Amino acid sequence: HQKLHNNTTPDDIHICEAYLQFLRSDGSLALFYEHLEGHGITRERLQTFERPILQEPVFFTSIKNGLINEFQNYLEILKNVHAGADLEKCLDAAGGLDGNLRGILEAVIAESGAGEHRLLPV
Repeated sequence: HQKLHNNTTPDDIHICEAYLQFLRSDGSLALFYEHLEGHGITRERLQTFERPILQEPVFFTSIKNGLINEFQNYLEILKNVHAGADLEKCLDAAGGLDGNLRGILEAVIAESGAGEHRLLPV
C-alpha cells in the first residue's frame, strides 16, 4: 500500500479499491488484479510508477478490519481529490443556485466523469 501514500494520481482510486477487495476477500490476489485490470492497470504498469509496486500485497488477518476502515476513509479522500467528488458535494450544498448556473455546473461534472465516482456509497 506504499504507493497510495505518495504522489497520488487518479489511478490510485482503482488501486485503493483493489486493495480493499483484496482485504475483504481475505487476501484474494485474483480479485485484486482483476479489479486493476478492469481499469487498465496491469502488473507491468504497476512496476513503471515513479514509486513502482514490485511486490504483491500481503494479507494479515490480525489487522484486516483496521486496514479496511483506514483504506475506506482514504478512498473517500482520493475520490474527493481525483474524481471531482468535491465539486459534486459543493453543488449539492449550494441548493440556491439559479437554474442556468446549476445546469452549467452539472454539465461540467458530467463531462469530467465525476458522476462515475460518487463519494457515497464507497
